[in-house]
Amino acid sequence: MSQFVSGIVDKNCCECWKNGCGLDPAFGMCADGLEAISPAIEYCADAIWCLGSPLAFPCIFCFSPQPENETQPQGPGGGWSITMLQAPTIKPALCCFATLCPCGGQWMARYQALRGDMTQYKLWQGYHDGPQCCARQCPSAPIITIHAGTYGEQNCPHLFLCLEVTCLGGLQSICCAHNVTRRMVREEYHLGQDDTEIRQEKCATFFGNIMHHCFRIACCLHICSCCVGCCAVDSTGGQECSQNGRRASRACFQIAWTLWRGIQSVRLLAAGCMVAQQGHELQKMPSVTPTTQKMDRGG
Repeated sequence: MSQFVSGIVDKNCCECWKNGCGLDPAFGMCADGLEAISPAIEYCADAIWCLGSPLAFPCIFCFSPQPENETQPQGPGGGWSITMLQAPTIKPALCCFATLCPCGGQWMARYQALRGDMTQYKLWQGYHDGPQCCARQCPSAPIITIHAGTYGEQNCPHLFLCLEVTCLGGLQSICCAHNVTRRMVREEYHLGQDDTEIRQEKCATFFGNIMHHCFRIACCLHICSCCVGCCAVDSTGGQECSQNGRRASRACFQIAWTLWRGIQSVRLLAAGCMVAQQGHELQKMPSVTPTTQKMDRGG
């Protein structure tokens, strides 16, 4: 592989680029800049280790509980009988189960939301119907256009629900299933968002944006350092620039990975609290079933 790359460089790169020549000062300046930046990025990556674990959960209280796009019912809990922070003490077993076994917890949460009537089950309850991903620009792509109720869910709803909470949504399967159940319960019983739920969403959005920027910077640094290292093979400044660029790239990747793990940990803890909150709410709410009335026609 190295011989193949060297052959491409020898054929396509000019001697000025490979040997450095006039580019050496520019490479040297880039190397010095990256050498000064890389330790700071690495220190930052080491300092935020706690944000990659459940210890990051208290960060949500740095954000406002005021909803941005929704008018929620009166009360600090958005109309729920208990708040998310009260749920772990009132339903500790359910909260722990949903947190430690998220797939099983989300399966049980949807089953409870449907009141055990799996004949009402549809894939993501129809909330994700329509074109997804590339199908939004190419409507003729049927594979990623979802039509709930057309895949035979009524024949084996338990199997489809298991697939939904484990793999059908990729890495976000659990989050997708949880969001659908949460939205269904809120709409059915006219509830709003809990204050802690709003804080958690704002926290995930804020750190998610930082994560995406770090990932993009890391990709750009890695690609540029690889190009410089492969082309400027005889340039001392070019090789130093390439090494320092890769070092900074690894640090940015580490920051992005740490933030991703922290976001998932916070979402997992919040989902456990919300499942316990939903379970308590559904126990209090009577199931809505149609009743047959007899009319007296006066003989």
